[in-house]
Amino acid sequence: MFIHASGEYLPERVVDNDYFSRLTGRPSPWFEQLTGIRQRRRAGEGENANTMAIAAVKHLLRTGDANLEDVDLIIGASYTPWDTIGTIAHVLQREFSLADARAMYLSTACSSFIDAIDMASAYFASGRSRKALVVASEHNSLYSSDGDEKSGHLWGDGAAALILGNTPGKLQLEVLDTHTVGLADRGKGPFGITMVPRDGGLVMHHGKDIFMHACREMAGMARLLLERNNLTMSDVRLVIPHQANKRIIDSVANDLGLSPQRVALTIGELGNTGCASVAITLHRFAHKLEPGEYALLIAFGGGYSAAGALLRRAK
Repeated sequence: MFIHASGEYLPERVVDNDYFSRLTGRPSPWFEQLTGIRQRRRAGEGENANTMAIAAVKHLLRTGDANLEDVDLIIGASYTPWDTIGTIAHVLQREFSLADARAMYLSTACSSFIDAIDMASAYFASGRSRKALVVASEHNSLYSSDGDEKSGHLWGDGAAALILGNTPGKLQLEVLDTHTVGLADRGKGPFGITMVPRDGGLVMHHGKDIFMHACREMAGMARLLLERNNLTMSDVRLVIPHQANKRIIDSVANDLGLSPQRVALTIGELGNTGCASVAITLHRFAHKLEPGEYALLIAFGGGYSAAGALLRRAK
């Protein structure tokens, strides 16, 4: 399976740490020291997970050497939907006239995007799909509270889109392997962070437990994929982790023996954009891979779950 093209959408509104300093009374530098986040984007009036998904696909079509012709699978990934019936996938199908394609919505918290790639891979392997549109879109600010001192300052909004095919495209980025796993039986599991629309929205109850498991499971996912493909970390040019917190990313990098130059980062300027963070970061860093070089995508979802994908730019 190959990635043919990618695109992104980020709202225009930028919210810096001074805003949260005024809300909470904490000094502005405290937020960056704790999380690595300097600023984040927030959806504007009339924007939501569906509109941002459409905008990401339009960006892909403007800037990528690909089209939507013959797309037979649409997967929308998010945990902050605008509508759970008229989902991201269904809105995309209508907007871009993708007749007869399968349309489905997938949510495994912050691992949703990589899980969507894993699902597309399974459809390709079974012969039930030949070309897929995968879009990750998160509207965290719809459900979070800026005044929440534990996590209100973390959240950013944004979306990214990929076109996947079973033959090489111009981008020449091959998905060699994927792996996803549920971990809800560990730690605080489904209760570490919750997003109940009618009861407080997006709330992080057990940040330390999430931190510990995210560090452990993302590093473990990287090792599993490498071992399964007879590779070592020295073979990997770029690791693209979920952009949850720079302290988590730094811990994973240290565990894996990675230099800063081999870790892709967008958290400083975009904050935690949920499952869209890996997709946005992949879009921004894929060009750094030379022919034959490998990249690892790794994520931890707050349900709990872990997901990873091994990529290589074809020679």
